[in-house]
Amino acid sequence: MAKNPEARAKENQMKFIQDRITKAEQHFGTLCQEFAGFSRKTAKLRDKGDELAKALLTYAEAEGQSLKSGVTGFAETISAIQDYRQAEVQRLDAKVVQPLTLYGNTCKHAKEDLKKSQTARGKEQQQQQRLEKARQKNPSDRHTISQVNNPDMWLASGSSTSLAVSSAESELQRAAVDATRSDRALEEQMDNFERQKMEDIKKILCDFVHVEMVFHCKALELYTVAHQYLQGINDEDDLEEFRNSMRPPSAPARLDLVRANSKTSLSSTARQTPGAERRATAFSKPQEQETDEDEEETEDEDEDEEDEEDDRHYRR
Repeated sequence: MAKNPEARAKENQMKFIQDRITKAEQHFGTLCQEFAGFSRKTAKLRDKGDELAKALLTYAEAEGQSLKSGVTGFAETISAIQDYRQAEVQRLDAKVVQPLTLYGNTCKHAKEDLKKSQTARGKEQQQQQRLEKARQKNPSDRHTISQVNNPDMWLASGSSTSLAVSSAESELQRAAVDATRSDRALEEQMDNFERQKMEDIKKILCDFVHVEMVFHCKALELYTVAHQYLQGINDEDDLEEFRNSMRPPSAPARLDLVRANSKTSLSSTARQTPGAERRATAFSKPQEQETDEDEEETEDEDEDEEDEEDDRHYRR
C-alpha cells in the first residue's frame, strides 16, 4: 500500500528527530571523553610539577648560599602552583566532565519519547490498514467509507455501516487522536531538548573557561614570585664563595700556620708532662761528672809524656 504524503512527512520527521538525538549522544560522549582526558593529563602534569619541585630542593642543597636560597624559594613556589592545579582538576571533574557524563541520560529519555511517538504512529497505521480491509469487504457502502476520511463525521456513522467498518472507524479514530497528541508532545519535548542542549553546552564550556582562567591567574601570580626569587640570586657572592673554597692558602700563610701549630703542640706537651724537666736535670748531672773525670785523665797523660821526653833528651 502506497503511503500518503502526510505519512511520508511524519516518517521523515521521525528520522530527523532520531538523527538529532543520535548525533547529540555521540558528540557529547566524545566531548566527555576528551575533557576527561584533559583532566587526567592535568593531574599528571600536577604530579610532574611536584617531582620537579623535589628535584630543585635537592639541587639547592649542593649550591652556594645565595643560589640555594633563590632555588629553594623557586621550588616552593612551583609546589604551590601544583596545589592550584589540583583544585583545577577537581573543578574540571565537577563542572565539566560530570555534566557531560550525565547527559547520556538526557539523550536516553529523548529516545524514549521518540519511541512512544513512533509506537502511536504505528498503531494509527495499523488501524488504517484494518479500515482498508473493511472497505474491501463492504465495497457497496461508499457513504460510510467517505465518512472515515472526514474526522467531523466519525461520530455520525449511520447504522447502515457494517460492524467491521464501524469497529475499524472507532479504532482508527482513537489511534489518530493518540498519534496526534503524541506528535505534539514529541515536538515540544524535542524543542526543549534542543534548547536545553544548547544551554548546557554553553554553560559547560563557560565553566571550563572560568576554571582555566582562575588557575592561570593564580599561576601567573606565583610564577611572578618565582621569577623574583631567581632575580634575587647574587652570582658574585656565590662565585666568591666558590673561589675561596677552591683556592689553597698562600705559602707564607701556610708557614705561619705550621709554626703556630708547632708552638701550640710544644706548649701543650710541656703542660701535659711537668716532671720531664726535673728528670732531664737529674740525668744531666752524672754526665757532667763523667766529663770532668775524662778531662783530668787527659791532663795526667800529657804530663807523663812530657816527663818521658825530658828523660830522653837528658840521656843524649
